[in-house]
Amino acid sequence: MEHSGSGEDAARANWLALGTIALAAAVVHIATNGRYGFHRDELQVLDDARHLAWGFVTYPPVTPFIERIGLALFGTSLIGLRLFSVLAQAAAIVVTGLMAGELGGKRLAQVIAALAVVVSPLPMFEATEFQYSTFDYLWWVLIAYFTIRLLKSGNPHWWLGIGAAIGVGMMTKYTMGFFVAGIVAGVLLTPARRYLKSPWLWGGAALSVLIFLPDLVREAQRHFISLDFLHHIHTRDIGEGRASGFLSQQFWLCANLAVAPLWIAGLIYFLAGADGKRYRMLGWMYLIPSRSFSWRRGAATISRRRTRCCSQQEAWWRSGGWHRCAWGGRAR
Repeated sequence: MEHSGSGEDAARANWLALGTIALAAAVVHIATNGRYGFHRDELQVLDDARHLAWGFVTYPPVTPFIERIGLALFGTSLIGLRLFSVLAQAAAIVVTGLMAGELGGKRLAQVIAALAVVVSPLPMFEATEFQYSTFDYLWWVLIAYFTIRLLKSGNPHWWLGIGAAIGVGMMTKYTMGFFVAGIVAGVLLTPARRYLKSPWLWGGAALSVLIFLPDLVREAQRHFISLDFLHHIHTRDIGEGRASGFLSQQFWLCANLAVAPLWIAGLIYFLAGADGKRYRMLGWMYLIPSRSFSWRRGAATISRRRTRCCSQQEAWWRSGGWHRCAWGGRAR
C-alpha cells in the first residue's frame, strides 16, 4: 500500500510539473497574442466560421467549427479567438511529457521533454495564430501517445483512440494521410503486424473512416477540388523557392539546435536500439512521412508547415525515447 501511495504521489507530482510548464507557456502566449492583428489566413478561417459546411476548398471543417465556438464566446477578440490555439499547444506540451513517462522516463526526463517543446519555434508559432496546422499538430502528438500506450501495454483497444484521432485529423488537415502511411508501414514492418489479426485495429480504421466520411463525400461530390487547390499552392511554393532547406529546418526551425540531439538520439534508439525494438513502429512513423515530404518537396506557408507538423511531432516523442534511455532505465 505504501508503495502504491508513493507511486500515486509521484504521478501527481509529475502531472503538476508538466501542468505548470504548460500553464506558464499558455500565460505568456495569452499575454502577447493581442499585440498583432489578424493574419490573412485567420481572416479566411473567420469568414468560413460564419458559413459552416462539411468542408471547404482550402481545408476540412474542424478548424472553422472551433473558430465558430470562439466567435460565440469572445466575438472577434484576437486573444479570445487564439485561445484555442494556446490550449492546443499547452495540451501538446503535457502529452509530450507523458510520452516520456510512458517510455520509462522519470520526472526530469518528462520535464525536459516538455521544455523541448516549449523552446522550439514551431509550437511557439502554432500558439500565436488560429490555423488548421495548430490542431493538426495536436492530433499527431495524440496519435503518437496512443501508439506508445498500445505498444507498451499490448492492449489493442488503443486502436480505437488512434482511429478516432486519425479521423479528426483528416477532418482538420489532409496531410494526416501521410502519417497514416507511416502507421501502416510501422505495422507491416515491425512485430506490430500481429495486430492485423485484431478486430480492434480494423475497428479503429473503420472509426477513422466514419469520422472523415462527411468531408470525403463532399469532396467526391465536388470532384476533389481541394486536391486541385493544394496542388496549385504547392506548385506556386516550389516556383517561389519556398521548398528549399527542408532538411536543415528540421534542426533549427521545427525544433532548434539545442534540443535537436534529443530527437536524433531517440530516433536512433527506436530504429536501432535493442531496448527500442518494442517501439520500432514509432521509428517508421517518423521516417515515412518525413521522407514523403522531402520527396514531395515540402514548401513554406501551407506546404512547409505541413512538413513541420509532420516531422516535429515525431521528433519530440523521440526525445522522450532518449530521456527514457538516459535516465529512466528500461521501459516498464
